[in-house]
Amino acid sequence: MRLITLLLFFLAYLNTEAQPIRLDTNLMNNNIGKQVTYFEDQNANLTLNQVMALEKAGKFTQGQQQILNLGNKKSAFWVKIDYLSIGSRHDYLIVDVPNIEHIDLYIPKGADFIHRKTGALRPSAPGVIATNNYIFSLPLLPENTAASTLWLRVKTNNILLLPIKMATSENFMPGTSLKNNLQTIYIGVLLTLFLFNIFLYFSMKDSTYLYYSLYVFSLGLYVVGYLRGYSYLFGDNFKLFINHYPHTFLSISTISCILFSKKFLNLKAISPRAIQICNVLTGLALIMFITSIAGFKSISATLAQYITISFSVVLWTLGLMAYKKGHTPAKYYILAWTFIAVTIIATVLSMDGVFDYHDYSFEFVPVGSTIELLLLAFALGDRYRVIINNERKAREENFILVQTQNQRLEEQVADRTLKLSESIVQLKASNAVKNKLFSIIAHDLRSPFNSLVSIFSLKDMDLLSLDELKMLLNENKKSIDTIHNTLNNLLYWAKSQMDGVTTQPSAFDLSILVEELVLVYAPLTQLKGITVELQLPEKLMVYADENQIQLVLRNLIDNAIKFTPATQSIHIKLTKATEHTEICISNNIPDGHELNIEHITDPNAFEATYGTGQEKGVGLGLHLCREYIKGNGSELKVDITGQQVSFSFQLPKAKILNTI
Repeated sequence: MRLITLLLFFLAYLNTEAQPIRLDTNLMNNNIGKQVTYFEDQNANLTLNQVMALEKAGKFTQGQQQILNLGNKKSAFWVKIDYLSIGSRHDYLIVDVPNIEHIDLYIPKGADFIHRKTGALRPSAPGVIATNNYIFSLPLLPENTAASTLWLRVKTNNILLLPIKMATSENFMPGTSLKNNLQTIYIGVLLTLFLFNIFLYFSMKDSTYLYYSLYVFSLGLYVVGYLRGYSYLFGDNFKLFINHYPHTFLSISTISCILFSKKFLNLKAISPRAIQICNVLTGLALIMFITSIAGFKSISATLAQYITISFSVVLWTLGLMAYKKGHTPAKYYILAWTFIAVTIIATVLSMDGVFDYHDYSFEFVPVGSTIELLLLAFALGDRYRVIINNERKAREENFILVQTQNQRLEEQVADRTLKLSESIVQLKASNAVKNKLFSIIAHDLRSPFNSLVSIFSLKDMDLLSLDELKMLLNENKKSIDTIHNTLNNLLYWAKSQMDGVTTQPSAFDLSILVEELVLVYAPLTQLKGITVELQLPEKLMVYADENQIQLVLRNLIDNAIKFTPATQSIHIKLTKATEHTEICISNNIPDGHELNIEHITDPNAFEATYGTGQEKGVGLGLHLCREYIKGNGSELKVDITGQQVSFSFQLPKAKILNTI
């Protein structure tokens, strides 16, 4: 009997004795959990020499799973890895998980060891490639050497899943492309969902989209940044922060999802008790948030398992209640939580050791949460469709209500009030026009006409000599010019008051128009001894209303003659540009400070002015110039520099189509 017992013990010993891992070209990218032995250091204070002594004493346990599931403990675990390098090549040890807090690898070198440190709570260190996993480069060993031993120490305040792989330089990459492509897809989906829904929130001001965006953002940080380890992309500080407090993001995502569910399912109307259940879930999420912020990572991890399971089941139930009460968009909501509930339950059972953990098990939560968020986005789209249909029905019902007698009476009162207000405005405008019109007729036209009538009413014209008659007519020529210009401006102004300023643009030669106007005003300039200096291109085609521009030029030239002292000069300059032509009319003035600057620059000013020869205006000229220049797509600019005043504006070239 004793012999049989010894034989069984010997066989068991042979079974637990790990065989060295052969690093050759046939080695695939597989986990080696069953080919290593490990020891639990419960106080996490053993040294390497102490651990090596314990291994010789047979205290190490043979791995039973390809991915070691070491539970949620504060212990440190030592893993012994024996390997045999076949051929002269570089070999690698890979800890293929991102969130182990402390990782120490002891690599033999002669009689001593090389100590490499890394982990989720350690900054980047030389000798280790730390991304969303940890890659250790092993020393190059000569061929036909004996097996070498690596000592790996891991510790974390969380559920410790330990996928270990070994690879050579030839087979380092196989098996990673599918995982990387899958991760790229769900990261892209999460980013798209977040940006699209945050845009919808700012566009529609619907807090449902804000809660959903916050849920996508916080859950994405937890899943992508912590579970899949991509926080390293934002630097060591962010990586250390998210690995210190990962469950704060999970608790924020839980709270934002509860707020989203309240709003999306309209739980206040469906069931007041459902609000109480949601408040309980919110309280649990706050407890998880507090424990995570306080640094109790292990407790937070345990809470996360129970909260996520109960959270998914409760929200699935609330979605079913809402659907039964007629909230049709909840069908996508129910499907989303069905999917995520199955995913969470499968993940938790795997973590608890009910199922073996595999490489694809790490993708359960990222892929499941991505599909869940997509289904919730479909639910939001269906909800928006329902809202639009309800609004359309409400508008139709309101349209019917508008047909009632009371509504019609209110509309009639509002319509009559509006018409009365418009009539009052029109009467005020008409009264202002009337007052201005009669003022001009009474004062600015009657006086020159009286002077002419007094000449022709002389009883005996023969008593006047020819020289005396010429003198009287020359004296009244100014009155005739004033009457002509005033009537012309008055008619245009009255037309603009009645019909508004309407332009009929056409192509014409601006140089010819200016030359003709200078000839028209030649008698007045000769009378005052004024010189007109022209700078005109030979042919300058513009696209504008020719009649209006002629009126503008007449008024500007007339004003220049009026305010230019005798024997001085007037400058008229046309300048070509790429897309327009600039017209500038400038003249000397007796003294700059005597000009009424407010009258010149104020578009609403109407004030009679007197020129250097006591020529009188009625204040309409500049007003008309501004209106017609604006109607042709430009504006009148005034520049007073010392003893010179310049009026300028621009017109488009004829080759450029105008949309005035």
